[in-house]
Amino acid sequence: MKTADNPHALVYRIDDQGRITYVNPAWSEFARNNQGKPVLPEYILKTSLMASIADMTVRELYRQMIKRARAGSSVQFQYRCDAPDRRRLYGMEISLLASGEVEFASTLVHEDLRPAVALLEPGHARSRALLRVCSWCQKVAMPDGQWLPVEEAVAELRLLETDELPGLTHGICEACQSKLKAEIGLE
Repeated sequence: MKTADNPHALVYRIDDQGRITYVNPAWSEFARNNQGKPVLPEYILKTSLMASIADMTVRELYRQMIKRARAGSSVQFQYRCDAPDRRRLYGMEISLLASGEVEFASTLVHEDLRPAVALLEPGHARSRALLRVCSWCQKVAMPDGQWLPVEEAVAELRLLETDELPGLTHGICEACQSKLKAEIGLE
């Protein structure tokens, strides 16, 4: 079964201009259930996918994957999409549809419960400081350049001893970037 044929797959599509044209009901339900109001259809339809990707390296990886899909070769990879109280591994397939749209379909591969991580809870007061989180493995970039699992980063940075937690921004760690490029044959 193709990823997009799974009724639980989280699906969105972009047109030839890179604008989001569609999200499926499972996407909307996931967003509502995970405090993802900013990614509900009324906020993202007709917007640029690339404008939603802050990190230049991740944006370039997506450009390359979309180009490959538009050339007729689907792209598949795995990534983490964690919640405060669980680790989730998803598989994504990016493919070209007969309509000319590019479809992104993600299916849950594995999920583990864990004690809630306050840093990942959206309701906390945030400082202007930002922590960079890998979009693929969910590790946090540390000041010394290493990447640590979120629980270890919270402890090492002593984040629970402050009144405000830092905001989060996403990128990709070097290990995941190398692995992704090798897996899908990018330059």
